[in-house]
Amino acid sequence: MKSSLAVFLLTISFSTLALFTIGKDKDGTNKDKEKTAEECEIPAFAKAIGHEDQWLLHNGCPPRKTVEKQEKKN
Repeated sequence: MKSSLAVFLLTISFSTLALFTIGKDKDGTNKDKEKTAEECEIPAFAKAIGHEDQWLLHNGCPPRKTVEKQEKKN
């Protein structure tokens, strides 16, 4: 009984630690690094099924509308 309780508590503590620390920078923030244009190029399969915006969102790239607005300003 004691060993199963210990295993349960260790599992919960490791899960909690992973949940709150994965993806954070050294300063404790969770800021996304700015992606290059090459990293945010939409692949053909995403274009073929009409999921360009979802692909950008999933991969941490700015939405196409934001990019288009920035390009018009320059």
